[in-house]
Amino acid sequence: ESGLHILHVNTITKYLLKQLVQLTDQYPLSKADISLISTASALHDIGKISISDAILNKPSRLTAEEFEVIKTHSVIGASMLLDLSIEQRENPLIKVASEICRWHHERYDGNGYPDGLKGEEIPLNARIIGIADTFDAMTANRVYRKQLDMDYVLNELKKGRGTQFDPELVDIMLRLIADGKIDIQSLYEDKQNGVQGERT
Repeated sequence: ESGLHILHVNTITKYLLKQLVQLTDQYPLSKADISLISTASALHDIGKISISDAILNKPSRLTAEEFEVIKTHSVIGASMLLDLSIEQRENPLIKVASEICRWHHERYDGNGYPDGLKGEEIPLNARIIGIADTFDAMTANRVYRKQLDMDYVLNELKKGRGTQFDPELVDIMLRLIADGKIDIQSLYEDKQNGVQGERT
């Protein structure tokens, strides 16, 4: 289940980055940059290996204490990567992945975690993976709920514009879906077969 989630986040990330480059010169990203960020996205939840399966796979609502435990995965994941050797830490993939791990749950309005970063204080790679991760989670079956209706998902993206998510990225995401670039039917058809993922 986590493997499917990683593949979907990678695909959505590529689409968002390519479209972003086409629409604005604010982020002069090369093909290599896009490939690097997309590849690094695979490690966004690596910190979850430290979280109990009883919490990750709990079929009911988390308690406040359990949610606080879940939230630690972002810092733990970044710390795991930054605890590598100096040579490994200098690898661009590890640098980008550590940023993604720590900050993909920050919110554009500053109400995210773990550091309460706001707006463009949040690195672009983390803002991208934040929306890709959330979108895939909403369109997937989870242990605690079935996948959400697409109309509901699209409405949640719109509601999160400028609060949870970078508004420019929301606009791009909605355009990609409307244009069929992110083909919901083919990309998520595996989710129709009872596949369930853990909490994101």
